[in-house]
Amino acid sequence: MAKKALTQKHIDEVKELLLENKAKIESTLNSLTNEHKSLSEMDLNDDADFAAASRDYSTDIHIKKQQLEELKLINRALQKIEDDKFTGLCEMCDSEITIKRLRVKPHAMYCIDCRNYLEKEGKQ
Repeated sequence: MAKKALTQKHIDEVKELLLENKAKIESTLNSLTNEHKSLSEMDLNDDADFAAASRDYSTDIHIKKQQLEELKLINRALQKIEDDKFTGLCEMCDSEITIKRLRVKPHAMYCIDCRNYLEKEGKQ
């Protein structure tokens, strides 16, 4: 069994947060899908209506892409918990990811130092 930085109580807390976030994202994705359906059925009367609808659609596509990526990370973390492989350790340096960070971003794979490094390097 892998070394763990978190107690089972904290892992259970992270799992609950992951499930809550997953439900929120799935709800958002369903809403976006429904909005796109209604948008395609709209009668756009002029160029301004079309421009506004296009801008909204473009924004929605960006949001959807971001939400799908986050959902993928959440599902990955949930699977690690299910497989008893969720350690609370950074996947880059093996340092502890603090419970404070996991409460904000329960699907975090990196400690804050490694995350900052990756962002600075433009790799993540």
